[in-house]
Amino acid sequence: MKKCWFTLFTATSLHFGVCFAQKEDNTWISGLGAYGLPDTTKINYMQFTNDTFQVTLVNKSIPIFVTLGIISDTAGALQCYSNGVHIYNADHKIMQNGDNFQSPAQFPYGYPLTQSLIILPVPDTQGIYIMIDGVHKDIGTDVIIEQIRHSIIDMSFNNGLGKIIQKKITVENSSDTLNVGLLTAVRHGNGRDWWLLTTKYESNIHRKYLISPEGIHFHEDQAVGDTVHNGVGYAAFSPSGQWYARYFVYGKTSDPKTASYIYQFDRCTGLLSTPLHKMYNPPEYYGGVAFSPNSRYLYVANYTKIFQYDLEASDILASEQVVAEYDGFLDGNGVPTRFFGLLLAPDNKIYGNIPGFNSRYLHVIDQPDQPGAACNVIQHAIYLPRDNFGTLPNVPFYRLYAAGIPCDSIVGAFTPPPAATGARINVWPVPAADVLYFSAGENLEGACGLQLFDALGRPALRREDIYLKPSATVRLDGLTPGAYVYRLTEKSSGRVIKAGRVVKTE
Repeated sequence: MKKCWFTLFTATSLHFGVCFAQKEDNTWISGLGAYGLPDTTKINYMQFTNDTFQVTLVNKSIPIFVTLGIISDTAGALQCYSNGVHIYNADHKIMQNGDNFQSPAQFPYGYPLTQSLIILPVPDTQGIYIMIDGVHKDIGTDVIIEQIRHSIIDMSFNNGLGKIIQKKITVENSSDTLNVGLLTAVRHGNGRDWWLLTTKYESNIHRKYLISPEGIHFHEDQAVGDTVHNGVGYAAFSPSGQWYARYFVYGKTSDPKTASYIYQFDRCTGLLSTPLHKMYNPPEYYGGVAFSPNSRYLYVANYTKIFQYDLEASDILASEQVVAEYDGFLDGNGVPTRFFGLLLAPDNKIYGNIPGFNSRYLHVIDQPDQPGAACNVIQHAIYLPRDNFGTLPNVPFYRLYAAGIPCDSIVGAFTPPPAATGARINVWPVPAADVLYFSAGENLEGACGLQLFDALGRPALRREDIYLKPSATVRLDGLTPGAYVYRLTEKSSGRVIKAGRVVKTE
């Protein structure tokens, strides 16, 4: 007698849905971080409200030097941020237990590594965030990360100003020699969890972690593509979650090398594939990457140029177009306003910062969904009220939801099931209002389990004692109308034997 588990998932694709207020990246901050600054600094407080970019000056002494992790709540209200040394609350004060993540004596102006930390919402919680950063080590010829760690932020403390309730906890399988920076995250295909990627030092081994309601856990190492060198730069996922790219400079200052890497990414399995590798000659220096809102175009900043690549082209690297060249503009301090990091913003424009110096200017790619020159790169387009030292926030793309196929971090990626052997499984009526019926032949006489998950992959209903012979009645009371996918699995083997789509009506 066989037993089976019956699992039901919502199936409506919410890739570009607008029914959720995902505004966790609506607030950005930047400021001075160069050596020799006066004791009191001021910060640029940037907000995206109704697709409008606004910036004000905040008179707070917060040194920010390249590194910035930041998060707002789903309505866009600032929760906390970190310059890599301390974590600050919405009042721009060090949060309770939020000091000394790096040595203030060693880094008095803020931590100087791009994408060296990231702050994410813990799935299935409200007001609980996880900050992930690294422990660096100078090995004489290079600086590496020897450990990834995490801290938990609970915003329910101190009248909503938060408290660090777990601090600098080592992440499993992270005590290793890793490349610096480029900690990058994307939402899992289940719409709830997060993937976090980094790389082993001077290798093609990509290390992947999963952030779920239970915390952060090692998933796997994957060797793919060419060697990823240790350098300074940026990485990004496309808004669709189907592409991953990075750009960085490495080698000696007197003989720099610059490269970009492009991969396809599976949000359900976490697998990278079809790697592409581009070396730039002349190598130039600092730079970064960003994707267009429609995920068709990749932009690579290469110090004095910005390139556009068409990801729908048969030969992606051959589709390269130069869409901007540095125009020679110097700011009021005589600083060249070349190209460095790029970041897709909530207003669907791409913003770029200035490398290597304090500067008040940001570049803007005004129409990034357009091909070639029509993307309209506006150099030194925004004049900030205060200088910014090479800082863009490290934030994921939040307006990405469940994939169009069911997948889950716990049970693994969904694969089409084989036909049920000797058993015809019937599901009716389709569509259904309040009740679904299931029946099966002789080979599936045992008890089955029923689980229901919402669009974010969260359990919504569970029954462990339904029988498909002669038939089972499953009530749909309380379910939101819409499309759902069911999955039928043998309890003994875990084998998926049937899946299908049903619709719940009013």
